[in-house]
Amino acid sequence: MMQTPPYREPRGVTAAGLNDGPLVNVYRTLADRFAAGFVAAPAGPRTVGREAEFPVVSATGEAVNVRRLWDALLAGGGLEAEWGAGPEGNNDLIVGLRGPDYSYALEVGNGTVEITTRPCHDLFEIHTLMATAVARLVSAAARFSCRVLGYGIQPVSQPALRIMAPKRRYLSLYRAMGKPWLWYTVTAADQLHVSVGRGEMVEMLNFGNLMTPVIIALCANSPVYAAAESPFCSAREGVMAEIRAGEHRHGMIVRPFVDMVDFVREMAQSTYLIVKEGGTIIPSSRPFTTYLEEHGADFPAFLFHEHYIWNSARLRAAYGTLELRPACQQPWPEHMAVAALNLGLVEAAPAITTYVRAALGEDYWDQMRRYHAQTIRHGLTAPQPAPDFLLRILALAEEALQARGFGEERLLAPLWRRLERRMNPAQQIRLIFRSDGLAGLLNHATIRPGQVR
Repeated sequence: MMQTPPYREPRGVTAAGLNDGPLVNVYRTLADRFAAGFVAAPAGPRTVGREAEFPVVSATGEAVNVRRLWDALLAGGGLEAEWGAGPEGNNDLIVGLRGPDYSYALEVGNGTVEITTRPCHDLFEIHTLMATAVARLVSAAARFSCRVLGYGIQPVSQPALRIMAPKRRYLSLYRAMGKPWLWYTVTAADQLHVSVGRGEMVEMLNFGNLMTPVIIALCANSPVYAAAESPFCSAREGVMAEIRAGEHRHGMIVRPFVDMVDFVREMAQSTYLIVKEGGTIIPSSRPFTTYLEEHGADFPAFLFHEHYIWNSARLRAAYGTLELRPACQQPWPEHMAVAALNLGLVEAAPAITTYVRAALGEDYWDQMRRYHAQTIRHGLTAPQPAPDFLLRILALAEEALQARGFGEERLLAPLWRRLERRMNPAQQIRLIFRSDGLAGLLNHATIRPGQVR
């Protein structure tokens, strides 16, 4: 079981108290620039956007190069090709297709496509756009006898350089991080962006990370990879913790941040940096602090560096959003469950935070990190840190969605069923795989044209 160091909440610590010499002013400058990307407070209901990754596989489950689908997708009209740098650094690679409502992107793995929606006013708007985009993808894949899966990892193809998309920056990341980086070639997440205001940024960032085990317990869906059952309900979370594990670059943060200066300072401690020099991406083994000492408050460089730290919740200054990352892609009939849960949690953040701290006490963060490790392996059978813990949190999330007035709380119905049965999608897939093997898994996870509406 994953061991976590004890966390003790800082007492009276502020940004002004950081002992970093001349870098304190650099941190402050970067923090101010970062915060400027967010509105003072959301006007009206929070807007949302979804990034959903889907494995594309052959009839027998091996990863299929999604670039084969570009022409078929373009033929439907309304999309434009996006070009990016290939291995030689020239803009000669189609890395995605962009439209006004949704876009397709080549993910780290050649066998994974990411669909991104524009910002939406409510979850039903996202549902409509995503269903349209996925229907188009499923139709294109069918022309090549391929399957699109509602699943969180490639079920057969193993992490490997040969299936990594030939983007130049991915090669740089591989050189910087080594073999663990290749897990990104097989995983498929379902992420939500939620608008947040400048005054609540730090609280929401901390809260989003605090909710990591709740999201995994209810939504893990990647227990089988390399055609074999793994010890994890969420293999994508279990194995990706290996990426620079000592730096906690992936998953739940070690402790909550005190303020934005503390956030910048912690991001700068990472022991390697990827920088752009003369248009070239160069991996470095130095911490970002050394770069700041040499170059001062270089905000574009900070954004580039921070983009390659993949904690469970991240602030995105380019969009003014909180990005929630730990969920696996879901079975298609329940594909909006993650978005509904994430939005409900964010809207209920004050009430849920009050409940968690009252239920778990002063060491609430330690307890949630231990619960995080347990949910990665055991899903909804992991011992909850308090009686009816998930029930209470889900009820608060439902109330918060009801208060938005769009009827979005209906999208939580699959999660209530999972909680009642104590079985999330990963636990269900395990049973199917044990009884019917890989063929059963593929039949269960395949998104079929008649399902998409």
